[in-house]
Amino acid sequence: MTAPQPRPTMAERWLGSPRPVLGRDTELAQVAELLDAEDRAAVLVVHGPGGVGKSALLGEVARLADQRDRPVLRLDCADLDRSPAGVHDALRAAAGAAPDGGLPDLVPPEAVLLIDRFEVLGLEQWFWRTFVPALPADAALVVAGRQPPPPEVLEDHELRGVVETLSLRNLAPRDAAALLETLGVPDSASVEALAGVCHGHPLALVIAADTYLARGGLPAAGAGALLDHPDASTRLLGRFVDGAVTPLQRRALHLCGHTHRVDREMVGRVLELDGDAADAMLDWLRSRPYAEAHPDGLSVHDVVRDALDRDLRWRDPAAFAELHGRIREVVVDRLRHSTGAVQQRAAADILFLHRGNPLSRQLYALDQLGTISNRTATSADHAAVMEIVGRVDGAGRARAAAAWWERQPEAFHVHQEGDGTVVGVTAMARLDREADRLGVDDPVAAAAWAAITSVRPPEPGEVVIHQFIADGLTPGRIGPVADMIGALSLTRWTLPGLGWVVLSSPHEEGWAPLWGYIGFEPLARVDVDDAPGPVAVWARDFGRSPYADWLERMAAQELSDAGEPHPPVVTPIALSREDFGAGVRSLLRELHRPDRLVGHPLAGSRMVPAEASGRAAQTLQARVRQALAELEADPKQRPGARAVDRTYVRAAATQAAAAEVLGLPFSTYRRHLAAGVDRLTELLWHWELRGVPPLPEPDRAPDGAPDGPPDGAPDGAPGPDREVSTERPGM
Repeated sequence: MTAPQPRPTMAERWLGSPRPVLGRDTELAQVAELLDAEDRAAVLVVHGPGGVGKSALLGEVARLADQRDRPVLRLDCADLDRSPAGVHDALRAAAGAAPDGGLPDLVPPEAVLLIDRFEVLGLEQWFWRTFVPALPADAALVVAGRQPPPPEVLEDHELRGVVETLSLRNLAPRDAAALLETLGVPDSASVEALAGVCHGHPLALVIAADTYLARGGLPAAGAGALLDHPDASTRLLGRFVDGAVTPLQRRALHLCGHTHRVDREMVGRVLELDGDAADAMLDWLRSRPYAEAHPDGLSVHDVVRDALDRDLRWRDPAAFAELHGRIREVVVDRLRHSTGAVQQRAAADILFLHRGNPLSRQLYALDQLGTISNRTATSADHAAVMEIVGRVDGAGRARAAAAWWERQPEAFHVHQEGDGTVVGVTAMARLDREADRLGVDDPVAAAAWAAITSVRPPEPGEVVIHQFIADGLTPGRIGPVADMIGALSLTRWTLPGLGWVVLSSPHEEGWAPLWGYIGFEPLARVDVDDAPGPVAVWARDFGRSPYADWLERMAAQELSDAGEPHPPVVTPIALSREDFGAGVRSLLRELHRPDRLVGHPLAGSRMVPAEASGRAAQTLQARVRQALAELEADPKQRPGARAVDRTYVRAAATQAAAAEVLGLPFSTYRRHLAAGVDRLTELLWHWELRGVPPLPEPDRAPDGAPDGPPDGAPDGAPGPDREVSTERPGM
């Protein structure tokens, strides 16, 4: 009797099936060469955008290693503790090694170590300087991430010739068609149509095939009718979501598509669900095949996330704006009412909300959010801080930084990787506390103070920040340190009484686009010894545009798909307090001469917004009436307000006549008038600094006051000009 043949296992079936990776022959040949190398250490970095097939390629590397009887250890950086100890623990678990022993003891002989999603690890300095050199010489290392290694790694004399890179891109049309056929799309016409609209993106091709099979084929109008948006993955996912989920689940998916991480609170508040319902929805989201769980929440695959976001933005702009607003409310609430890591995450989430603006994608390294953290510097950081400032910005800026450290050590913040390596520095020095010493130790700070003073001198007690930065990881170009500087700024610019914020760096070419995007503008450039270029000084006046208003205005920028930068706060004429007071007095004298008000100095002030520039005279008249109405509502201010009203707005023919109308002795009237002009000036100046209230609708003078010149005033001139001047010393 013939013995029964053993039934094949699943593993054997998988090994005998067609390769899951198609169109990567050139890449796999490079991998095979690396695995077969005997005379040198072998490290390969596979990099490319999300969904392009990096993880699938690692699976094929594991297959090739298995064919060579080499043990395989695979780590996913998204699932381990992002610290050196966390990497060792994960490696120990993968190898089944004993808890003690060094790195060479953890890695079996001839092992192939695969590390996926390297971009979320945030330990580049430690990884390349410490971890890689300690690996056994007979090991092979393949790292998959979104970015290639930094130039300094490839140029390092110890790593040169050891580290190779492999850029993974979309599939060629022929390979895309082959993948669709492997996934079950049967007819060549459909394969060609779907391959054309997916542009060779592997994950988009998978989604396309799944959608095609779920529908039973293409619509009669072809692939174009199946999709709704120029981007193939977006259109495919839009159809998939429409046909397979409930309306509430669809809203939950769009929530995942628009935010960095989704957690229980976010789901509950945005979708208006109670605790149990929020938990159930989070469980459903976690079960999606494209969902990824992280320590701080849940996300969906990048391509799916972008597809969801673009689909909603195209399909229902009003719903998109509402979702954005709900998410933003949660994030801003966390930013304002949390501290530490939670506040840092909220600040990073605010940056992430800008990703729909085309300009922001050139300014922020949003796919690396979370790889760098911020903290206040301590005395132990002094050497690292000075080394980075000197190396990045030059010896002159390092001397200035040292002087600031002596006077305001609390102003310094460091940006560090997961292992604690300091890779960037931000100092937020208080210029208002050192105005009399700026020229001695920091010529850049002195130039900044002179520049802002020429535009609008700071008020007594006003906070003025000089924020200078040094990015030691990617100097002169945008990277994860820049993002964390932005996140830090969001948390630190909330100081009460904040006026001017000044930014400076000798790497203006790299920073200028970002500074312009957030509404700062250049004020000066200063030559400093040993700096890589002139130190650029940019500034924004938060005295004229308070932080809360600025943050709210940024919401519109987040929703912009045209890439506009945030408007800077610059008035054509930014008057000093003394000149502003003189302007108010001349405004009162010319109040009923519209021809003279058109070019009036206050026509360029904050009291006349840009949209009202064509009605400057009428707007200035309305502001005076509006301010007087507010003053008259206060019994203590009422006498002065009425004196100004009867002198300039509803002006009597002479000041004596005004005193008679008010029933006051002339000396008492003059005292009330002087006090009223002073108080009116103070109120208008407060509006100039902090923002003007909206004009009442319809705009009319109080108590039925006429808009024209006062009765009895010849040629439209106010009555007081024909008698006694209201000017007094110091007024």
